[in-house]
Amino acid sequence: MREVTVGFSVLRAAGQARAGVLHTRRGDIPTPVFMPVATRAGFRHISMDDARSTGAAIILSNTYHLLDQPGPEVFATFGGIHQFMSWSGAVLTDSGGYQIFSLPGERRIDERGAHFRLPSGRRHLLTPESSIEMQQAIGSDIMMALDVCVPSDRDEGRTRDAMITTHAWAKRSLETHALHRAGQALFGIVQGGVHPALREESTAAIGALPFDGFAIGGLAVGETRAEREAMTLLCARALPPHKPRYLMGVGTPVDLLEAVERGVDMFDCILPTKMAQQGWAYTFQGVLEAKRPAMRHADGPLELDCDCLACKTQPLAYIHHLLRVGSAQGVRWLAIHNLHHTQRLMTRARDAILSDGWPPFYAELRERLAQRIKCPC
Repeated sequence: MREVTVGFSVLRAAGQARAGVLHTRRGDIPTPVFMPVATRAGFRHISMDDARSTGAAIILSNTYHLLDQPGPEVFATFGGIHQFMSWSGAVLTDSGGYQIFSLPGERRIDERGAHFRLPSGRRHLLTPESSIEMQQAIGSDIMMALDVCVPSDRDEGRTRDAMITTHAWAKRSLETHALHRAGQALFGIVQGGVHPALREESTAAIGALPFDGFAIGGLAVGETRAEREAMTLLCARALPPHKPRYLMGVGTPVDLLEAVERGVDMFDCILPTKMAQQGWAYTFQGVLEAKRPAMRHADGPLELDCDCLACKTQPLAYIHHLLRVGSAQGVRWLAIHNLHHTQRLMTRARDAILSDGWPPFYAELRERLAQRIKCPC
């Protein structure tokens, strides 16, 4: 039997929405929780100290990229990713399935695994077994089983084929994980595209396996918002209620709010930092374009009631200036703010659920978060 390395407690529910605690070997993490994406064991524009300042308790890195650089030998030298990147919080590693899906014509999938070319140009075969072995070398706290992700417009027959392969790989991932007892948790991934019957079948098949948690994969790949929300609700309702549920690759503040409403506990997405690169800031009044000329004389913070490092130390006019002159520091300040915003959103959602105030909180924010605002003044 595998040792249980992640536990989950539901403290209170409001309809499908729930507030809980994810118990990990690196401490307890309140849920719902957002995981900033440090794809290559680091962020492009912020430091690990910056990430810590946003309140993040768990971050995500990617097996596909870390397999290529720095490689498993380096992680062996450092005793794992935490020591390597000086991060004391928890780490979840994606298996690489989504990155392989994204490769343009450079990959082939068969029963054994995924054949593709790494960023360095080397040909590689990633199998369910080798993905687990690489994640064990990385030393992440939560690992993901290798899956087959398909575009949302894939027909039902080909989506079923990918789903069946995902199910077979899930069992092989569990078997490999059981051999090593590395003290890491393992999550399975539900697939099935936007086909309700396939989603039901995949949720039943993956949910019956002894994973420590479950992810809803294969969304945010071209489907409509209505389709994504319907598939999320379908899967969340059918997954084991005593295990954490993780919606992969989503999203905007509104997307996060809608997924919490549908019963999801964990999230990751590159959007907070990607939007910062494009000059956008998330606020509880809406989305702010920090490069707009109107911000040139704004002497207050990005958001009046925000206590992030950017809002405590930098006037909006200065961040606006840095963005206009192409300084990477402008992106840094926005990235810090956006990541802090997602953490505040998760905390406020949790507090609303625990205090029986979720319905009005959800109704108010779903209208406000998507608005574009002219000025925070």
